[in-house]
Amino acid sequence: MLGRKFRYNRDVWWKTLFKELGLKRMDPKWIRDLTLQYWRVYAANSPPFKDAEPTVRKLKRAGYKLGIVSDSDGTPGMKRKRIRQVPFRILFEAIVVAGEDTPRVKPGHESFSLIARKLRVQPKSSIYIGDNPRTDIEGAKAVGMISVIVHRRGNQGGNPDYHVPNLRALPGLVKSI
Repeated sequence: MLGRKFRYNRDVWWKTLFKELGLKRMDPKWIRDLTLQYWRVYAANSPPFKDAEPTVRKLKRAGYKLGIVSDSDGTPGMKRKRIRQVPFRILFEAIVVAGEDTPRVKPGHESFSLIARKLRVQPKSSIYIGDNPRTDIEGAKAVGMISVIVHRRGNQGGNPDYHVPNLRALPGLVKSI
């Protein structure tokens, strides 16, 4: 079983797939090119959720410090490159790519502590909003952050402090906390 840090590494995925198909001795350069092409196609066809930009803009106008904590894509630098393609990324004051900026991917607590330091806030006065109960909630709670789960794909578990059906519900919730 691959460790979490390699779970998203498409180079490993392709090698595993081709091995299962009985193909041997795949050229590492070809594998790398395939991975880079995969991420180009993925980025071009994976726009942010429609409620993301208006919600981020509303929170920013309300004066909140905003940051991103996201896991590595397994290809160093690729997640940061994908984030740079998001038109409203400039509204975020800090970005942490777990597994690249920190030794471990989420739910390792290092990325949550690091984003708080970069934003110059205390974790206990921070709210972490995520959509993956397994990785987002555990890590945020480990450093004392208030945790909110956005229900996107039937995601359950993680015991978050709050639940929201979509990002549009966040400004009201954040204001009430």
